Amino acid sequence: MQRLLRRVPQPAPGRSGLPPGRGEEARILALHDLLRAQRGAGDAEGEASSRDSRCQRRCSVKRQRRTWTVLLAGLLPGLAFGAIGRVDVLEGTASRLPEGGVAQPLAVGTDVEVKDTLEVGPKSNLKLTLNDGSVLMLGAGSRLFISEADFEGQERKGFVAKLGLGKVWASVKKALAGSQAKFDVETDRAVAGVRGTRFRVDAAAPTVMGALSPRTLVQVSEGNVQVTARLPVKPGEAKKKKSGERTQVPGPHEVTVEQWTEKLLQLQANDQVVVDAELGRTKVGTLDDKVAGDSFGQFVNRNQGPKTP
Repeated sequence: MQRLLRRVPQPAPGRSGLPPGRGEEARILALHDLLRAQRGAGDAEGEASSRDSRCQRRCSVKRQRRTWTVLLAGLLPGLAFGAIGRVDVLEGTASRLPEGGVAQPLAVGTDVEVKDTLEVGPKSNLKLTLNDGSVLMLGAGSRLFISEADFEGQERKGFVAKLGLGKVWASVKKALAGSQAKFDVETDRAVAGVRGTRFRVDAAAPTVMGALSPRTLVQVSEGNVQVTARLPVKPGEAKKKKSGERTQVPGPHEVTVEQWTEKLLQLQANDQVVVDAELGRTKVGTLDDKVAGDSFGQFVNRNQGPKTP
């Protein structure tokens, strides 16, 4: 304040034209005018600074948006490659449960990914087309876990799915010549492995919560399928095994500990096999047309398209 007062000139004695005592009043008025002028200049600078700050914030936000846009543009192609197939036909309801995620309803055009668990609702049917052109269809009440799916563009390197229960039909596109690309459908009782064919697998629902599926049916309508049947070991059988033979291993059972052996079977077109764990046997015979023509079989016939390429 003292510096400001020194900046206000004092009138010369006798020459100010002001009555005695008014000189100090004049100095105060002049100081007021000076302070107001400085405040106005400060406000102007503040407004300019505020405008600059707002501009800087806007520019920063724009830069961040551009950065995220570039990052997302780089990430989206990679995310798209996570899809291993899509829904082509859906009658009724179905859902996909990503690993570590929450269930999402499926619709025609929805992508599916590896580690998805697919569940089909009652009185419903689902058709998927995989990246290599192979086709999967699931019947009502089915649950399928896609444990492995390796594709390079439209070429399959490997595919493995576990059918917990229900019905699945597959039309497997032949791999390139010389390729060992596998296509396996597993159940608790069997593994059906193919290279290029059409087949169906039915897994019966467990009779006890948490138990393994007691029965698997594999039907082959085209090509050849190798079935690895998992059979329980009867008490005392383990002692009869000779050196070099396959030994039983504990099954992944949550209720009881079960042991089994494996039996390899080769099925051709119009063959089928029933793997019945409760009876501990496999039964190979001709394809049961009554089973193949059930409501799920009719859905397959409506949507299977031309023969396997």
